Formats: sequence, C-alpha cells, structure tokens
Amino acid sequence: MVKLTKAKTFQAYLDSCHRRYSCVHCRAHLANHDDLISKSFQGSQGRAYLFNSVVNVGCGPAEERLLLTGLHAVADIYCENCHTTLGWKYVRICPPANTVQDYSSLNHLKAFCFLIH
Repeated sequence: MVKLTKAKTFQAYLDSCHRRYSCVHCRAHLANHDDLISKSFQGSQGRAYLFNSVVNVGCGPAEERLLLTGLHAVADIYCENCHTTLGWKYVRICPPANTVQDYSSLNHLKAFCFLIH
C-alpha cells in the first residue's frame, strides 16, 4: 500500500508483516523482517544487515569500493523521505581470484546492506 505523507511524497507502507525495519530518523518503512538475509555483515562503520528487498530507498551512483570482503561495485542507498544515508547496495559482486566459493548466486541477488547504529 502506498500512502501520502504530510510532505506530499509517496511512500510504501509495509502492512503485510508484523516485524519491519524503518528509518531511524523519520520512521519510513524500509523492509519486512521476511526479507532479512543476514545480520552477520560488517561494514567499515560497524555492523550491517543484508536484505533481499527494500522500499522507500533511493540509490546513488555505482562505484567500485574495497570492502572487508574484497573489491565490489556498490552504490550508496538513502531514505527517500529524509535523505539519511542508510548503507549500500551491491551492484556487482567481484569474487577473489583464489577462492572456490560460489559467488554467482549473489550476482543475481538484489542485496541491500543497512548500517546499524
């Protein structure tokens, strides 16, 4: 369901799940608990959660960044309501050359990491 807020911007409202994640500043809904993939990610600024799907999120330009797991193409994501930076989105996963781990499934995943404050 999409709802018109006081600022006259359209926001998605997640009412199908009893547990959801929202922006710490404006409380705009961001993700259902069912879309949580992992709580074990670590960002440069602290712990991060990985989600499969999000709403009310804008995306900046993609750039290559050296993360703790290697070089990846990522884009910053922000709350579309208050423009607070929330974390990043994986655009392309670049697996290390000397690994046998299967990263191919992650390339098809629309994965979003939110920094946890």
